[in-house]
This record gives sequence, C-alpha cells and structure tokens, in this order.
Amino acid sequence: MKKLYRDRWDKKIAGVCGGLGRYLGVDPTMLRLVTILLAVFSAFLPLLVCYIIAWLIMPLGPSSYVQFDCKRLYRSQKNRKIAGICGGIAELWHLDPTIVRLLLLFLFVITGVFPVLITYLIGIVIIPEKRN
Repeated sequence: MKKLYRDRWDKKIAGVCGGLGRYLGVDPTMLRLVTILLAVFSAFLPLLVCYIIAWLIMPLGPSSYVQFDCKRLYRSQKNRKIAGICGGIAELWHLDPTIVRLLLLFLFVITGVFPVLITYLIGIVIIPEKRN
C-alpha cells in the first residue's frame, strides 16, 4: 500500500505538494502552481488553512532519498516570450506554445489580471529552467 508523506527532498515550504506529487505520480511543480492559483482565487486564507492542516497531519517521509520519476515541468529556453512558462507547459503536454499562450490570455480576460499575474510571477520563481 502506498503511503502519503511530506517529501523531505522535493519541497519549497513543508513538502506537502512534493509528497502529494509523489503519491499521485505527478510533477509537484504542477501541484504547486495549481495550489497558488487556487489560493489567489480563494483569497489565500482557506487554502492556507488547509495547507497548514496538511503540514501538521502528514508525517515526514523517509530520511533516505528515493528517486521519483515523472514528467517534470521546466521553463523553456527555446519557446519563450517572457520567462518560458507557457513554452515549458507546452513541451510537457506536447502542445503548440501558442495554444498555451492563448489559454493564458483567456484566463487573463476571464479572471482579471491579478490572479494569473501573481501565479505567473510565482511560477518564475518555483519552476526551474530546463538545462540543455
């Protein structure tokens, strides 16, 4: 049986998204972006409370490093207009980067500039750049 742990090695704050990513078999960076977007849309407090509760409830994972293989999200170096986030998402999902940029523009129009802009700026910090 798989167990849910906070990840000791793939963490930005407490390892909650790293542990969830390992458990679900998805890239923790994608979970972090979704978490940030949900936090911005919910005015931070509800998701912050849920994150803190998860931090307290989830046990810390094993002290030895275990390799976790999944498709990773990186900021693109060749398909970039600003920081390479849309190009990186397009490479991860095997899409045309223009489609991802249009979807981002659509989100800007639907939700307003603030939530998507905050998520994009935080994404620049938390998404590593792809090394060639």
